Amino acid sequence: MAGSYIGHYQVHEELGAGHFGTVYLAEGEVPGRGPSGPRRRQVAIKVLRDPGDPDAMETLVQEFDLLDQVKHRTICKVYEFLEREAAVVMEVVQGVTLRKVIEECARSGFPVMTEAAVEVGIEVADCLYQAWATPNRRGEPLNIVHRDLKPANVMLTPEGEVKVLDFGLARVAAEGSDDAVMGTPLYMAPEQALGHNVDHRTDLFALGLILFELLMGRRQRA
Repeated sequence: MAGSYIGHYQVHEELGAGHFGTVYLAEGEVPGRGPSGPRRRQVAIKVLRDPGDPDAMETLVQEFDLLDQVKHRTICKVYEFLEREAAVVMEVVQGVTLRKVIEECARSGFPVMTEAAVEVGIEVADCLYQAWATPNRRGEPLNIVHRDLKPANVMLTPEGEVKVLDFGLARVAAEGSDDAVMGTPLYMAPEQALGHNVDHRTDLFALGLILFELLMGRRQRA
């Protein structure tokens, strides 16, 4: 797909693919915010695999809407939603996931440094707080729950920044219970696994499991 276009963005390469869609590295002018005008930059574009799937489209729209409202150093910026292409244009994040770090440390026999694990935990916890407490357009807390926090969705950049990825399963806690159990079973809190109401404590449970894995070098056994 290199050399083709998604909207007005020229595609350079595919970055990865998942169940719902594919992410491409592209380049083009992103819309300006406030007094700033459009600016040309490299972007990541998440494109739905099946644009005709109403549930997938709703998930993508919700992800864009939530990320557009929450501003935090650990959360990828979103630039625009391309409705015709069923795509979200967002900031490019380079680095390695915590899953890769854990696997490499296990392979080499060197544990993750305690100080590094603590720093990661602090940054992720601050991200979760911001997602929960950021006011919505009515001035009320957004109460966003990530619902799929795991080492594969936390990235470390070459500059030492922590980024929390993939808010595709995020939801607003006030929406109530959800009969469809979604997420990664190994990192689910009991209430999430049972399809009950979730809130900020659900994500903190997952963060605790991530920290256990970072500090102990193994996953928590059920």
